[in-house]
Amino acid sequence: MSKDLLKIIPKKQLDRVLNQYRCDLSPDFLGFTDIYKKLSLIIPKHWIIIDFGCSYAPQCFYFINHKKYIGIDPEARIRFYTKNTKYYLMTTKKFIEKFLSNFNQEETFAICSYVPTWYGHDSKELVRKNFKNVFVYYPHGGHPKIF
Repeated sequence: MSKDLLKIIPKKQLDRVLNQYRCDLSPDFLGFTDIYKKLSLIIPKHWIIIDFGCSYAPQCFYFINHKKYIGIDPEARIRFYTKNTKYYLMTTKKFIEKFLSNFNQEETFAICSYVPTWYGHDSKELVRKNFKNVFVYYPHGGHPKIF
């Protein structure tokens, strides 16, 4: 977990998220967020970030200066948020079916990190097939793949 992420999340938000029922985050583990910091440094600030399987989304703070951070996750939970954050409570498949045509592929970056095959579809493959600029990673099978 990146200690710097913990420093930039407002305490009120941190408490609100961590104190919710059955939260599996803690101050010592905010999720698999390290890669998001690196991505935030190389993705142009005028781009939209779409994060499939965003979970609680503490990583949204790394993208606070980007055009928009959109988190997609079918699980209802209290999430972190910034001024440019928007969430969709749905699966990757449903989001792509309903909203893919709304995005300029030249200035949109899709992330699918640590998302297993859930809800009868493989989010990793859906993201690879439907977005031009992507980062897809799941720990089994070796190293991250950037496409």
